Amino acid sequence: MSLLSNASEIKQSLTKAVSARNITLLCNLILSIALLLFAIRFFTFEPGAVALPNAPLTEVIEVKGDWANSAFKKGHAIAFSELIGNVSNANINLVKERFLAASTPNLRDLFQDEIERQISIINARKLKQRFTFEDIYFDEYQDVVWVWGQREITIPNQAPMNKTWTYEYRIGVAAGMPKISYFKQYPGKPNTRQRKVPTADSIPELTEEMREGLKDSGSRLKELAQ
Repeated sequence: MSLLSNASEIKQSLTKAVSARNITLLCNLILSIALLLFAIRFFTFEPGAVALPNAPLTEVIEVKGDWANSAFKKGHAIAFSELIGNVSNANINLVKERFLAASTPNLRDLFQDEIERQISIINARKLKQRFTFEDIYFDEYQDVVWVWGQREITIPNQAPMNKTWTYEYRIGVAAGMPKISYFKQYPGKPNTRQRKVPTADSIPELTEEMREGLKDSGSRLKELAQ
């Protein structure tokens, strides 16, 4: 009788062990599937990011992947204009570092020599430049931001020189941070009518819709030289 009782107990123990093993395997399977789904979600998820410019915020800034709305571009255009437009021999190296850090590799190559020349002039003549912001305009078809205002240049022992001045930008986004792919500055008010429509290869940020908008607004379609 004792033998039968022991056998019954052993059978129950084995049954419980098998049941516990099956439950453990099932839990491990569910956990593995959950981890797999999480990994897929992690690698395919494109997070949004917000990079705040050094300018008063009057619009909602939206950034997702390599896309940013006009508020992001205008805000950073104002910040860059205030940075570039207010230079002296005391801060010119800092301005250079911040501008080049925010530029695309191609733009850095284009402006490296010019910036070094400007630094030499500023240091030699102890020049100071001050920019007073007046207004801003963004064209979604050209993906260009214009910032303009009054630029004052002061040289020791000379009267200050004042001019209306415009900065042009094409600002993209990389990892939530602004990237300047196009920059131009000149005296006077903005020249918002573009005479040339760039190719998609030369400026990838200019979409086909933007190019069509340029043609519809009267710009002459002339590809940029490669």
